[in-house]
Amino acid sequence: MPDVRPDVLAAVRATRLWREADDAAIAELAAHARVEDAPRGRILASEGDLPDRLGIVVTGRVKVYHLGADGRELTFETMSAGEPIAAVAALAGSRYPATIEAATNATIAWIPREALFALIESQPHLARTIISDLASRVVNLTSVATSLSMDVPARLAGYLFQRALAVGHTTPDGLIVDLGMSKGELASSLGTVPETLSRALARLRDDGVLEVRTKDVLVKDVGALARLGSGYTE
Repeated sequence: MPDVRPDVLAAVRATRLWREADDAAIAELAAHARVEDAPRGRILASEGDLPDRLGIVVTGRVKVYHLGADGRELTFETMSAGEPIAAVAALAGSRYPATIEAATNATIAWIPREALFALIESQPHLARTIISDLASRVVNLTSVATSLSMDVPARLAGYLFQRALAVGHTTPDGLIVDLGMSKGELASSLGTVPETLSRALARLRDDGVLEVRTKDVLVKDVGALARLGSGYTE
C-alpha cells in the first residue's frame, strides 16, 4: 500500500460519510486518493460534467454554486476540511448539478467512486450512514431552493436566525451574530448581489431588528428576526 500523506489520512478519517469504518478501511480508501493542491478560484468540477470520483476537502474551503444565465452566482454550500464534495453525483453516476470551485487555496483528495463501492461491499453496515448523510445534504439543498421563493430580507433573516441559534453571543445590548463569511459570499449564498444585500441589511436596521457592523450584526429583536426568516411565532 502506498504511503499516504498524514493530512489526507486525517481528512478522510474525519469524513462523516464513513464514520463507522475501521482504521484499515479508512487507510485503504485514503491510499486510492489522488491529491490536488488548488489555488483559490480554480474550477474543480463544472456543472454538466460526468463524474467518476468524489472529493474530500483536506485544507481550505470549497464552494458549490450555480451560475445563472444573467451571470448571477447562487452558492448552495461551502465545504471545509473533512467534508465531501460531489459525492451524490459521483455515486449516482449523474452529471454534476453545480460548479465546484476553490474558495480559498485548498487541497482536495479525490477518491474514485469504485473505491467507495468496494468499501461498502466489504463493510455493508456503512451503507446506512452513507445514505443518511447524503440524504441530509439533499434536504439541505432543497431548503436552499425553497428559500429562493422568499424576498431577500426574508432569506437574510432566515440565515441570521439560524446563525443566531448556532453561534449567537448574548450581550447587554443584544445578540452578536458573526456573519460566518464575507458580505460578498453571503450575497452569493442568498442568491443575490452585494448591493441588494446591503439594502436588505438596511431594511432590517431601519425596522429596529438589528444593527449592522463590520463582520457581524447586533440583533436587537430576535423574535422579529425569527418571524421574518422562519415563520416562527412566539
